Amino acid sequence: MAATVKAGISASLTGQFATQGQQALAGLSAWVDYVNDQGGLTVAGEKRPVTLVSYDDGSTADATRRATERLITDDKVDLLFGPYSAGLTTAAAEVAETHGRVVWNHGGAGDAHYARGFRKVISVLTPADQYLVGAPQLVRHANPEASRLVILRIDTGAFARLVARGAETAAHELGFTTALDLRYRPTQVSFTEIARHVAEQEPDLVVSVGRIRHDLGTARALARLPNRNNIGLAVVIAAPIGGFEEALGGSADGFVGPSQWEPAFSIPTPDVGPDAAEALRMLNDAAENAGVPIDYPMAQAMAAGLVAERCVAVAGDLDDDALLGVAVDADFTTFYGRFKIDESGRQIGRSVALIQRQNGRKVVVWPQELAEGELQYPF
Repeated sequence: MAATVKAGISASLTGQFATQGQQALAGLSAWVDYVNDQGGLTVAGEKRPVTLVSYDDGSTADATRRATERLITDDKVDLLFGPYSAGLTTAAAEVAETHGRVVWNHGGAGDAHYARGFRKVISVLTPADQYLVGAPQLVRHANPEASRLVILRIDTGAFARLVARGAETAAHELGFTTALDLRYRPTQVSFTEIARHVAEQEPDLVVSVGRIRHDLGTARALARLPNRNNIGLAVVIAAPIGGFEEALGGSADGFVGPSQWEPAFSIPTPDVGPDAAEALRMLNDAAENAGVPIDYPMAQAMAAGLVAERCVAVAGDLDDDALLGVAVDADFTTFYGRFKIDESGRQIGRSVALIQRQNGRKVVVWPQELAEGELQYPF
């Protein structure tokens, strides 16, 4: 009997990232089922079954470090997958770096691990500083006179800084000016007061970047403004997640947010793995089995598995350095999109789409070639 390949993941099954962590684990489990249904993972021409080991990191960096250490030293996993969130991914990368291990990164869009010189983090998702580069173009397309930008963000964490910087840079290149750049402490904030300041600026574009609970608080306050139409467009990072509409109800309509993946822009006939229809069926089944709504963390985790699978097949073994070399040279598509990284492991082959909440559903509105409908403007 062929030796088993062990895959491992630190997943947030509790804590602030519980929903996304559960979705990521379900997505990676869907990949394991897919591989095994195909007869196993191809290693040096031999099909080997895959098993998945996971630990709950509680959405904390310390627990992520412990879980990652355990996966490497105790379980001796062959393929190490990172957790959800930029901060936890960096924590996992710290441990992996000391062991010379590759981290297959499906959930961390920040750049802290690259800034610290970690060069074995292979990312499938678009970096944070590219999340909202299309937002100024989207607004300018709807309103050629648009020029006033407001940025709202928490003052902790690299993710918010990167997203905001990317959006502001893209806006300034189009001639926008920053009317307000408001940074707030996560524990000391009045969203009602923030919304009032925003409305006073009469901005053409508002960009809000916080953790999920902060984005929900900001969105609720903006939606309650009596002069809501003074805002051209409100872009909130959390707008695409399932919990956004649950929290805001009908008030969710009009908000725009970035999405790494939507079923509407899956690759129909990818180079690697199942086609879009089959992948969506598998993800739906995995979501139902896990009792979570289907969303982008599932697709990202499944895609990371497919990328690792392809790299193992090409490398012919499970050596981390060999896999990294193959990944750096690779250029192919999965249902999730194009996979191409630079020498640091940063994803450069794909871009983020923008969706708008319209009449209780998500509609892709940018880029234009992927748009399912027209932007509803103003906000």
